[in-house]
Amino acid sequence: MRFNQQTRAVARQLGAAALGAGISFILFAAYMVIPLAGFFSGLLAPFPAAFFRLRHGLGTAVIITLGTTTLLVAGFGIQVGALYLLQCGVIALMVPELLVKGYGAARTITWTTALNLVVIALAALAYGINSGQNIHVLATEEINAGIAQTVAIYENAGIKGDDLALIKQSMAMVGAVVNRIYPALLTILLIATTSVNLALIKRSAGRMGLELNIGTFNDFRNRDPLIWLLIAAGFAMLAGTPIITTPALNVLVVVTVLYFLQGLAAILTIIARQAFVGVLRTMLFLMLVFQPYLAAVVAAFGIFDLWGDFRTPRKRENL
Repeated sequence: MRFNQQTRAVARQLGAAALGAGISFILFAAYMVIPLAGFFSGLLAPFPAAFFRLRHGLGTAVIITLGTTTLLVAGFGIQVGALYLLQCGVIALMVPELLVKGYGAARTITWTTALNLVVIALAALAYGINSGQNIHVLATEEINAGIAQTVAIYENAGIKGDDLALIKQSMAMVGAVVNRIYPALLTILLIATTSVNLALIKRSAGRMGLELNIGTFNDFRNRDPLIWLLIAAGFAMLAGTPIITTPALNVLVVVTVLYFLQGLAAILTIIARQAFVGVLRTMLFLMLVFQPYLAAVVAAFGIFDLWGDFRTPRKRENL
């Protein structure tokens, strides 16, 4: 009887592993094949392994991660398999482990992103040593190739003359900026991927009867000392050498995004106290989509939230 129960448990785990690997493969394959919609599926690719880790244990998550990697290598080549491991593997395995140990959302995102960046840096260093190639040069070549491909799409669409020249000039400027801040963009991508999977885990944890210390986004708040990193990076931008300004710019971009998230959390908290919450929240997100410069205002709101503490309700004085 006990043997039959163990056999069924193993069968369930293997079935879950096969299902999780299949879903992750489809999500990441879409990420590689479909330019825009695939980006969102790439954010979801770590979730099957994280979900089944909470249901069936770490072994199942490891099997899903390795199985997905094997499928991607077979279908797209070793580079895509390595990309999945570096971009999704750490998140899929690390996030549920930290949550089970009682870590909150902020600490989980911080530690997962930090470890992921270390793994990516070590992998890039090892690849550079073995191949004898400069990783930075390879990265900039890939970015420039993507820019050139985008320009070619506009050309094939029939855009010519001054309009095409303006597009080429704009894309060249974009390429120059991206070549400087791609480490920051990678960091932001990892933070976004971890956050999305945390949100999905939170929705699933209740159904599994798990109590995880994830909290709510409206409670998101950066540690106070982070403001000094923002100030230091800002002053470092005044230096006249790229050796200083380029790292400072990357730090500035990442920290600004973190304060944008704090500002957004504070604004959503204020909105939650108003009438017509759904309408106001929808208007806010639409404004952020159609007026991207508003993000700077939200980031500034997040910075001033350090002193203003806008989420604490003000007590009315009786006059």
